Amino acid sequence: MYATLIQKIKDTLDQISSVSQYGTTPGEEITGYPYVFFKPDGFINEFETGSENAVVYNFLMVVVVSTEGQGGSADHAFSTVLPSVVDDIVAQFNQDWDQGTIDGHRVRVLIDTASAWEMSEEEDGLQAYAPLNIQIRTLTEI
Repeated sequence: MYATLIQKIKDTLDQISSVSQYGTTPGEEITGYPYVFFKPDGFINEFETGSENAVVYNFLMVVVVSTEGQGGSADHAFSTVLPSVVDDIVAQFNQDWDQGTIDGHRVRVLIDTASAWEMSEEEDGLQAYAPLNIQIRTLTEI
């Protein structure tokens, strides 16, 4: 199921015009901002009813914005660009993951903040980033 969910996340990110680049490999070269990195972050499997299993697949997603091209302004990156991209991601996930089904499994998605938004000094300049948790809950007949 992970491979299917990763591809579905990529398909969703492909539709977001404010995301310039995304990846799943730590340390890959960033060639465009805003950049989104995501990776699996574990799963929880539990009985839902006597005939259904609920599995929650967790992903960590990090949205990164460079202050370069923003006039070097951390304020603009934090108050305008980063919130706009995060809003676009949440809106697209809400649209694409509408409690339909994937491979016959009923699906729901929840996105929330993993931790505080921060700044980081990197080789190519100052970056603002927002870590997000994505929880994808599937319900399966057992």
